[in-house]
Amino acid sequence: MLAVLLGGGPATSAAAKTVTKVQARAAYVMDAQSGQVLYQQNADKRYPIASLSKLLTVYLTVKAINDGKINWNDQVPISQDLLKLSHSYAYSSLRMKKGETFTVKQLVAAAMIASSNSAATALGEYVAGSNAKFIQLMNQQSEDWGIEANFVSSSGLDNTDLKDYNLVLPDTGKKAENLVSAKAITTVAQHLIQADPGIVQISSQKEASINGTEIYNENTCLKGQSHYDKATNIDGLKTGYTENAKLCFTATYTVNGQRMIATILGGDTTFSAMNKLIKQLKKSYQLETTALTDRRISLANGLATTVTAEPTNSQAGVWYQNKTAGLTTKVETKLTPAQMSSGTVNAGDPVAQATVTDTQTGSKQEVTYHSQQSATLFADRVVFTSQSQVDQLLQALVKPLDSAFE
Repeated sequence: MLAVLLGGGPATSAAAKTVTKVQARAAYVMDAQSGQVLYQQNADKRYPIASLSKLLTVYLTVKAINDGKINWNDQVPISQDLLKLSHSYAYSSLRMKKGETFTVKQLVAAAMIASSNSAATALGEYVAGSNAKFIQLMNQQSEDWGIEANFVSSSGLDNTDLKDYNLVLPDTGKKAENLVSAKAITTVAQHLIQADPGIVQISSQKEASINGTEIYNENTCLKGQSHYDKATNIDGLKTGYTENAKLCFTATYTVNGQRMIATILGGDTTFSAMNKLIKQLKKSYQLETTALTDRRISLANGLATTVTAEPTNSQAGVWYQNKTAGLTTKVETKLTPAQMSSGTVNAGDPVAQATVTDTQTGSKQEVTYHSQQSATLFADRVVFTSQSQVDQLLQALVKPLDSAFE
């Protein structure tokens, strides 16, 4: 996985001088590959985020799939309470039928495209065994990442909405809601994209069919929608809205092949504000990149075994404003304890790390290299074959001893 880029603070301060303040509660923009921060506004203060909460729900679902605990094609039943929620005029975007089941993949699509509250909650219950256990998992993951977040629901609905569907957690207030910072939910989106890059393609769909029911995307910045802007070319990721949260939006886009993530929380014109923010940042920053290509990696010092490895990304980049970056690249073998213990490397395993450093600022980006084939770490052992014939000298020595005991 890509490590967080060090030294993002100075660049952020410079950006604040040239980019107009966003007309919203908070905003945060980062390079998805490196973590470099290009803009932040009230980034660490927790606010209601509505359905942006589903980004963590889907991340934990993808993580469970990647860990082999569940599968994309598993059939998930829908409880009576969620069936009732799906029939709500105010809170539903996918009407579900009694006895109907959905695959994990369908529920992820419904949560990402149509922001289905029933789909998101069903995923949580399936992953953790119950709604309460899943919310606990959400908060534990947030704590593990060290981000500013507190969750009471997997969908983004608050307790005033959830009370009619038996989804209110014990010991939470009547009006409790998910409170998450702009930086935190952008970080969640970064982890989600790293865990499953294909999630961007899912969220970019303007409409889809789930079990014969048409669902629609409310992200109007997508191509062909009312707020699409060719200059920003937003291709995902998630929208959210409640009366308390106002309009929230985490967007994905690319600049010169570099994947970016931007979040705006609590605005009234968030889609227009997002396009404006991205265009201003594109004018304020320049991207310096270095290409990363396949290379031969020596698995250990002093051993001849090498493998061909490919990088997670085809380039690493640093954003700068006032001067050109000076990039250097160093690739080092990085084997896990399990690989060293077994003496084997399997195809697809991480085997090396490229560190791209900006000599001007000291900022670093790390990219993992994965082996394209399986190999052993150590040289072939010498095998001594047994002699089929008895040594003649040994026979000569043994014969006199035999005759002495006759």
